[in-house]
Amino acid sequence: MSSKRIRLIVRGDDFGMCHSVNVATEKAFRDGILTSASVMVPPPWFPEAVEICKRHVRLSVGIHLTVNGEWKFYRWKPVLPATEVPSLVDEEGYLFGSTQGFLRAKPRLEEVERELRAQIDLAIKKGVNISHLDHHMYSLVARPELRQLIQRLANDYGLPVAWDYRKGDSLSVYAVPYRKKRWAIAKILREIGPGLWLFVCHPGLNSLEMQGLVDANPGGLENVAAHRGAITAALTSVTVKAIIRQRKIALVGYRDVGNELLRVKNG
Repeated sequence: MSSKRIRLIVRGDDFGMCHSVNVATEKAFRDGILTSASVMVPPPWFPEAVEICKRHVRLSVGIHLTVNGEWKFYRWKPVLPATEVPSLVDEEGYLFGSTQGFLRAKPRLEEVERELRAQIDLAIKKGVNISHLDHHMYSLVARPELRQLIQRLANDYGLPVAWDYRKGDSLSVYAVPYRKKRWAIAKILREIGPGLWLFVCHPGLNSLEMQGLVDANPGGLENVAAHRGAITAALTSVTVKAIIRQRKIALVGYRDVGNELLRVKNG
């Protein structure tokens, strides 16, 4: 493989979170440059995400291992009954809204493992062809024992982990103002050099459904619907797709580079 080749994974996180995210993820893959999606199993729109996976078998789908539900008026519970994982839920049986809340509850590692295995097993049972594991909101990498748990699960299931596999080689426009996201993505694509790059983003729609979402975490983005709608518009834009063609950027998924990710992580 030429050392001058530019390869790019474009990963959409929070697949399965709600209907608008599912619609946007499918659109960004079908009509844009998205190559991968990370699906959340606990939210109620996971079954619709499964159907989208079955329609698009080339979409590289990972499990977005989830121990948080961060929205003020839209919350979800673990896959397992709360009585089986009591240290992972609040007094109402919902997953905690923040990393701090999760850690303050002193989650028992065996309960975390039980819940994460249940999420992976349910995805497999429903027919999702899993390409990798990653994590939601950084809660599962906040402590060494949690990181080690993710790696152990990956080893057990024979999957790569989507860490930031080469320092400096992951890209994001998360905090860029929504009106400037398309410009920012185009600039990134014009400037990246040879190598394997990961662009993590959050597709969505500027819909009534998403306009009702309020991040319960301090510092969370305001007007999340506009931000996520702008991502979808950018990923499917004529400008962005033209840059991909002109620079001959190879759009790849985790299945294309899985063994390479394992070598980098374990090396």
